[in-house]
Order: sequence, then structure tokens, then C-alpha cells
Amino acid sequence: MRIKLRPYHPTFVVVYFGMDGKAEERNFWSGETAYNKDGFDDVIDRIRKNFDIEVELVEQYDDICKKCDRLVEDEKGSIWGKRYTCSSAQDQSVVDQVNAVNRLVLRSLNLQFGSVIKWRDLVKLLSEKIPILDAVQQGTRFQEKYEKGLATLSSFFKRHKE
Repeated sequence: MRIKLRPYHPTFVVVYFGMDGKAEERNFWSGETAYNKDGFDDVIDRIRKNFDIEVELVEQYDDICKKCDRLVEDEKGSIWGKRYTCSSAQDQSVVDQVNAVNRLVLRSLNLQFGSVIKWRDLVKLLSEKIPILDAVQQGTRFQEKYEKGLATLSSFFKRHKE
């Protein structure tokens, strides 16, 4: 079993684990409530069912994006993938920001697009290599939840060794 995630999304998933499933707190972008809740909930549910799930780091739309209401069919596709587009693909500043953050995360973790890694190993790398969210341009407003998510997941992994 494998999930596909863009390189910046695992940090958000860790934050969600630190939020204890409170949807009202899922507001990563100012002014929006529960942004793409269905996409994140699906990935989190899959992780909870199998903490040894593999994660493939992808450049295009990922498993979180698949359930976003901003993703619309488009026969021309977009920078993020074939047959679909979204508002983020239409804004060059967003494209540039996503690409920069993806490169930073990949470089920090010493991984690349197409890398496949177990979720538990990815969380360990995040804890070691990206302990501060500001390093991946997400600001510090979620730092406490990120740290809580890392601690929660690490504790679970210790209790449930392979």
C-alpha cells in the first residue's frame, strides 16, 4: 500500500496529527476553513490504518489533491499534471512558491521526486532534518501542533515496532 504526496504535504499531515482531528483548526491558509479536509482526512485515515505505509514523493497532483474541490478536469492539464488544473496552477507566484518549498524539503531530507519511503521513516527524517516549520516557509503558527504531531507519531512508532 502506498500514498503519493508532494514533498511539502508530509509536514502538513504531521500538523494534522498534532491537531487531534479538530477540523476547525485545519486552516493552513488565512481566511479558509478546513481547506481540503477530505483530501487530508483520506490520507490520514490510510496512515492510521497502516503506519508502515509507503510514501512516494511526487511532483504533480497527489492523493491529497485528488479530493480538493479546486481540482477540475481540463483536457490541457496544467503544470501539476495531466487532465486536471486548479487555481494554484494558474498563479505563477504560487507555482514558484510550491516548487521552492518542494525543492527545500527534498534537499533537507536528501530525497528526490520519485523517492519511496515508509511513513515512519519519513516522520523520523522530518523530526531530525526539519524540526522547525519555518524552514519550509510555513511560518511558526503551526509549530506547536507540528511538534505535538511529531511526538505523537514517534511515541506510537516506539510502542508498535515493526
